[in-house]
Amino acid sequence: MLTHRPFTPDEALRLHEELKTTPNIFGYTVEELLRFRDVFVAEIEGAFAGTCVSKDLLFGWTDIAVLYVLPAYRGRGLGTELYTAAWERAVQRGRHIFTLSRSPEVIHLMERFGMKMTGAMWRAPLAVHLHMNRHMMSRYRIKEAIRKSRQMKSDTPLLSGVKRHRPVSGSAEVSPVRDRQESQEQQRRPT
Repeated sequence: MLTHRPFTPDEALRLHEELKTTPNIFGYTVEELLRFRDVFVAEIEGAFAGTCVSKDLLFGWTDIAVLYVLPAYRGRGLGTELYTAAWERAVQRGRHIFTLSRSPEVIHLMERFGMKMTGAMWRAPLAVHLHMNRHMMSRYRIKEAIRKSRQMKSDTPLLSGVKRHRPVSGSAEVSPVRDRQESQEQQRRPT
């Protein structure tokens, strides 16, 4: 079951510890996790199973910043369900969407949702650059970046995905998969 709500203290502590195990996310302190409000939480039989955290940035951008499913719950489609929920919430609010990841699963989702992909961070929106400068100046993240640097060098390269919101006439764009299919159909039509 997915719910849109802040983390409980126990969930924040559990996620904080879990994020230390992945080279794909530098992580957050428990206090930072407890401050997030745009959070989707997946629970299975009452147990914390995964999450997707979004952060609103300047100039109408939303960063889908964390997608994490606990190892015991992987392979059930929770990651796709969580990312889709965060994506649709951002689109319904008229936000442009940014995601940065080196996780093959997240990169697959970014491609599936029709994001423009690049390995060149300089192409990221200005709102992302302004946010990242402040975000990375946390002692905790600097320490984690140093600790995880050896493992990060051997893994998949870091990719960013950008999707600018473009309203669909008469309705909100709520299905990136449908929108991509419609776009492909339009490209196939003879002019």
